[in-house]
Amino acid sequence: MRKFFTLLLFGLSMLAWPAMAQEIDESYVFMDEEGNIIENGATVVRNVVESFDEVSDVIYSGISVLNLGGSTTDHIKMNYVINRIDNGTYQICFPTTCNMQTEVGVYETGIGQLMGDLQDIQSEWFPVADGECVVTLTIEIFTKMGFFPPTYIHKADGPTITLRFVKGNVIEPIVGDVNGDGEVNIADVNAVINMILDSPAENGDVNGDGEVNIADVNAIIDIILNS
Repeated sequence: MRKFFTLLLFGLSMLAWPAMAQEIDESYVFMDEEGNIIENGATVVRNVVESFDEVSDVIYSGISVLNLGGSTTDHIKMNYVINRIDNGTYQICFPTTCNMQTEVGVYETGIGQLMGDLQDIQSEWFPVADGECVVTLTIEIFTKMGFFPPTYIHKADGPTITLRFVKGNVIEPIVGDVNGDGEVNIADVNAVINMILDSPAENGDVNGDGEVNIADVNAIIDIILNS
């Protein structure tokens, strides 16, 4: 059995290799409230609950986008995946459009220019009870080619980060336990494969990169082999 998993891991790693070669344009980067640049692939945890009004709580991400050297005529948008959302609503406003969602899924904002070199994304979660909201943000860069009507051509993909909003005592899941049965085994490998074939899923992102793909299958197999 161990030999089978080793061979499977090797084969899947070869399949995943082309996807790992994608170059990330860091002309635009994510920045935190202290002015620190957030590394590509990092996870930012927010758990400070503030009062939005007399009846609502809110947790702010404090995340902005900084132009480090991109053209001042570039246009960008946020692609985002809500991997988990408990008991509340997620809102993102960027650059001029505000979207609100209450369900797991793949979404995007409108396309626009930064208002200056630095712009707040206004990403926040409104929890109504203890829980968690996990969102993966990706910067996508465009070149504007026409004006009437405006035409935008994809130029590059920027960095990706994961925002994890937490309110109260949230039980941490077992890493690799995709199907939620309390164990990490071949059933979890099958579960991730089914997610890849079917649609974006809430809990199949084992390696925390914001995507459910072959890399997550590899991650589960590695957990099984080394547990």
